[in-house]
Amino acid sequence: MLELALLGAGAILLLSARTVHMLIAYVVLAATVSFFVAPSAFGSPLSLSLFIVAVVLKVVVAPIGVLAFVRANPEAGDLRPSLAAPLRLVLALVFALVSRAGAALPVLSATPLHDLLGFVVLCGIGVLIVHRNLLAHVIGLLVLGAGVTLVGAVLAPTLPESVELGATFDALVVTFIGLALVRAFFAHKSVLDVEALRNLRG
Repeated sequence: MLELALLGAGAILLLSARTVHMLIAYVVLAATVSFFVAPSAFGSPLSLSLFIVAVVLKVVVAPIGVLAFVRANPEAGDLRPSLAAPLRLVLALVFALVSRAGAALPVLSATPLHDLLGFVVLCGIGVLIVHRNLLAHVIGLLVLGAGVTLVGAVLAPTLPESVELGATFDALVVTFIGLALVRAFFAHKSVLDVEALRNLRG
């Protein structure tokens, strides 16, 4: 069940051209990762507190922030990917094959979700590559953070609380600072394509 949720969410992140669809896929992915990581968060009260803060930021606050921005700026709902749909499908298949090949490594073969660890991280990177939209990049960074959290939970389940603190801070930075920058740039240029950033030089 977890595998299907991660695989489906990752595929939608790469294939969708609508912000809302990508946001739903991200929430499914982040919630699935949080569900998988949850047992390791009960090691201490501090770890549990940081885990709860991170989950609220990633699964609730970040999506609400992106959704509020899209509602205020409807044109941000279309991500306008830089690759056509068939090429995005090919990219998703390549990521799945690379993840499956990486799962055959001895260090990963005995770990849970071993065939999807790389896929989640690659999907985050893929969102940054496929989309030139700044809003998509905010979501892509959140996906990348979820992927790194999943890899850390699988390969090093006894990581100290400082790592969870770092993940929480990353979520905070991406959510609030990222959206603030997107908002400011949109107010200045009325577009969200990263190519338009070049016009700000000088």
